[in-house]
Amino acid sequence: MPTNECYMWVVQFIRLNWGGLLTHLESLPWPAPGSVQVLVRDEEDSCFGLWMIYDGKLAEVPLPHTKREPFEGNSVTGVLSRTDQP
Repeated sequence: MPTNECYMWVVQFIRLNWGGLLTHLESLPWPAPGSVQVLVRDEEDSCFGLWMIYDGKLAEVPLPHTKREPFEGNSVTGVLSRTDQP
């Protein structure tokens, strides 16, 4: 169901302190879950990753010219890099 309202929240977290953020955002009673978009950029990322709610869960949307590599212990989601830049 579309909505005419638009909200934006900006939050900065200390490294590795946002591990439960995606799960928390999934649990909120969004009036239009299909319109929720979350941009996440970890310290090691070269760009923002886009996450959207699909079937009640936040999932990363693949972006052109990017790849995500695991970075165990130093990142919540891995490192997102652009593939079109050196």
